[in-house]
Amino acid sequence: MSFGQSIALMSFLLSMGTIAVTYGVAISQGTAEICNPFLDGCTDITHTGMKGDAGFIFRGGMVAACVYFVIWWQLMNAWLKSVSGPVSRGLMQFFGVLAALGLLAGTAVLLPEKTATHWGVHVRGANLFFQGMLVALSINYVLVWRGRKAGLVVPSFWLKTVLMALLWLQFIVFAGVTIGADMSHGKRIIEWWATLFIGVYFLSSWWDWSSLRLNVSEAAKP
Repeated sequence: MSFGQSIALMSFLLSMGTIAVTYGVAISQGTAEICNPFLDGCTDITHTGMKGDAGFIFRGGMVAACVYFVIWWQLMNAWLKSVSGPVSRGLMQFFGVLAALGLLAGTAVLLPEKTATHWGVHVRGANLFFQGMLVALSINYVLVWRGRKAGLVVPSFWLKTVLMALLWLQFIVFAGVTIGADMSHGKRIIEWWATLFIGVYFLSSWWDWSSLRLNVSEAAKP
């Protein structure tokens, strides 16, 4: 497994894996109800990771995932260097890192007691993550599409295409939907699916980066 593949894999496992483990622990400790949140939206992601042991797992896992997101964007910048310009790659990385920082801030303020949580910071951070990530991934997809036409080998191209179509379909159909402290069942369902699509998009680079063995300092070069 190359360095790039390990980053893609860990970005997925630390984000989606943390959410899955957190939800399982929350159910076992009685702080979340048993259901399929992807279908009935019985709970949002935030409230599965606030109380008990689930809260510690959620905060620790998501903060670690944010670090891997930042490295993922650095590697993506380097991977696309031969087929795209520095401005477009810089914008892509800027919004991607900004989204990760939004998630970091929104996660850091979560506390077991709902009244003690800084909901303004959490809500802004969560929305910055989803909106910033949509912009960053959209730029990334366009650059990947252009790079593929220029000869870049992208084994996951069609998977990325499907994921981008699903993310934009959600955005268009449910325009104006934002993450909040108290959300309807429909908004919760959207949150779960959007998070999964973003996680799988990160994972999709596992197939593209089989020979990517850059260190972080090299990836950061323009």
